[in-house]
Amino acid sequence: MNSRPCGVECIGRHRHWVVVVVVALGLCGACATLDRPVLDLPSFDTVVKALRRPLPGPFVALYRLRVPSTGGLRLSVIAESDRGRMTVSENLGGALVVAGWDNRGSEVFDLRKGCRLEGESALGALGIGSLPLDRVILLLGGRAPAIEGDRVRSSTMDGWMEINGEEWQAVAQFKADPVRIVSLRGEDWAVELGDHTSSVPGTLRVESGSGDWAELELIRLQWEYSGDLPPLPDLPVCGHD
Repeated sequence: MNSRPCGVECIGRHRHWVVVVVVALGLCGACATLDRPVLDLPSFDTVVKALRRPLPGPFVALYRLRVPSTGGLRLSVIAESDRGRMTVSENLGGALVVAGWDNRGSEVFDLRKGCRLEGESALGALGIGSLPLDRVILLLGGRAPAIEGDRVRSSTMDGWMEINGEEWQAVAQFKADPVRIVSLRGEDWAVELGDHTSSVPGTLRVESGSGDWAELELIRLQWEYSGDLPPLPDLPVCGHD
């Protein structure tokens, strides 16, 4: 494969995911009381086994993307092994934002400005959270957003699991028949998932404490991909003339 290598200029180690705004929704400790209803759920080991099984193949998907300023956007995703691309485009126009990642890091490009975003600039401009890109693909593909080395354990609340990765953590709510994730909450972001086909979500709504939000609606999904990933642009860092 001839994907562009990600070197020292990369933005973190898979620390960002694109055009998904995030919300600070804290979990209520008082909710874990003796008055909680008993949930008819399979054993936790069964849930983990179902939600951590490998994806059936390369993940290739197209989403309708809505944000407060417009509903006419598309988000396309191509992910194969530990590499991938995300592209945000106008409905009938060209690409606006491109992100790429591999096992060495990730890069985000603002094609409107013709430059590569770094650090907090990428976070602020694209409304992205701390969930790494490779975990995002697992979530979109109907799996728990955890890879080897991430810690997954049961929560004190029925129907929830805790996921701890390097420099990020989240709690996920799951339901049965079929086993699927319906909510994911981090320190300053949250995602609500619905309209599942088996475990794969058809809709996602991401919110932030500032009031920003984004909605994804799945248009097309396939589990195969042939050829090289699209090359990343060669652009200067934003603000560096």
